[in-house]
Amino acid sequence: MQFRTMKHHEFYERLPKRARYSLSDACGATATLKDILSEKEIAAVASVPLIYGSVEGREDLRAGIYALYQHLYPQLGVENITILSGTEEGLFSIMACILEPGDEVIGMLPCYPSLSDLPACFGGVFKPVKLEYERHWQPSIDDFAAQISERTKAIVINSPHNPTGMLLDQGFLDCLIDLCKQHDLYLISDDVFVFSDFSGVGSQLGILHYEKAVLANVLSKTFGLPGVRIGWVMSRNEELTESIRHLKTYNTICQSQLDEQVACFVMQKAELIIERNNEIVRKNVELFDDFVAISDSFSWHKPEAGMLGLVHSSKALKPLLEAWFEKDVLVLPGELFGIEGNYFRVGFGKKDFSEALARISEA
Repeated sequence: MQFRTMKHHEFYERLPKRARYSLSDACGATATLKDILSEKEIAAVASVPLIYGSVEGREDLRAGIYALYQHLYPQLGVENITILSGTEEGLFSIMACILEPGDEVIGMLPCYPSLSDLPACFGGVFKPVKLEYERHWQPSIDDFAAQISERTKAIVINSPHNPTGMLLDQGFLDCLIDLCKQHDLYLISDDVFVFSDFSGVGSQLGILHYEKAVLANVLSKTFGLPGVRIGWVMSRNEELTESIRHLKTYNTICQSQLDEQVACFVMQKAELIIERNNEIVRKNVELFDDFVAISDSFSWHKPEAGMLGLVHSSKALKPLLEAWFEKDVLVLPGELFGIEGNYFRVGFGKKDFSEALARISEA
C-alpha cells in the first residue's frame, strides 16, 4: 500500500505561521468539557478505569448513537454500529474491507481528499463525477451510470457536501440505490454533516435501506468535538460489519475509555448540542450571504444544510488569500479539494466567524 500526502494537511504544514482565524474550518463550535458536561459528569470521566474497551464499542454509547437513526431504521440496532476513531478510520476500514487491486470507486469531485485518494491506497482507482457550479453542484444519475464498468466496486457520496454545500435529496438517493442494486455495488456515505440541518430541510437520508450500504459519521463536525476521537460506521450488512471489526483488532483495537465516556454523555444531550450548533451555522450563513450580496467579486450557491460552502472569486485567488492570511485569516483554496479555478471553501461552524469576516471585509 502507498499513502499519498493529504493535500490540505500538506498545505497547513507549508504555512509560515498559524493564523488566528480559519474561515474554512469544517467543524462545529469549539467546546471544552466544562462547556458540555456537568461537574458530576466530569468527575465520572475522571473515575473511568483506564483499561481496554470492546472492539465494537460500548453498548450504551452505540445505543445513544442509534437513537439518532431509530426513526429511519426501526429494524436496526446497536449491533449494526461499530465505534471507530473518527470518520477517517471508518472510511479507511470500509475501503480496506471491500477493495481489491484494480477495483474502481465512483465519487463526486470536488470532495474531501480522502474520498478520492483512499482507493489508490488499496490498488484501486477513483473515477470522478465532476460537479459544476452552473448546475448548482448537483450531479445526475446519468453522471454516475456513465462511470460504471465491470471493475466498479462502490459508489461513495457525501451530503451535505464538502466543500460545495450541495444537498442530495431522497429521490436522488433512491435512484442511486437502484443503480447500485443493478450493478451489485457498495454504496458508501460520508455522513459527517448530516445532522447540520440548520434550515430544517431534512438532510438525513435513508441510505441504509439498501443491503450493501454503509455510512460513516463522527463527533467532530456537527457536534464540534474533534478532540474527542469518536466516530462510527453503521450498516445492515453483517459481513461488512464483521470485516470492519476484524480489521480494527489489527489497528486501534478499541477507543480511549475516556473518549467513550465523554461521548456517552454527549449522546444524552445530543439534541441540545445539535440545535445550539446549528443555530450558530444558520446565523453565519446569513452573515456571509449578506457579505457576498454586496460584493462585486464573489458568487456562490447558498447552502441549505451542512456547514460549508464553495465561493467563486472573479479576482485572482492566490493574492487574495495571501492578503487575508496577512490579516490572520486562513482560507483554503478549492484546488485542495480537486476543483480548478478561483474557488475557496468557507466553513460556518465557529463562534468567531463574524470576527474573521470583519477582518477580510476591511479595505
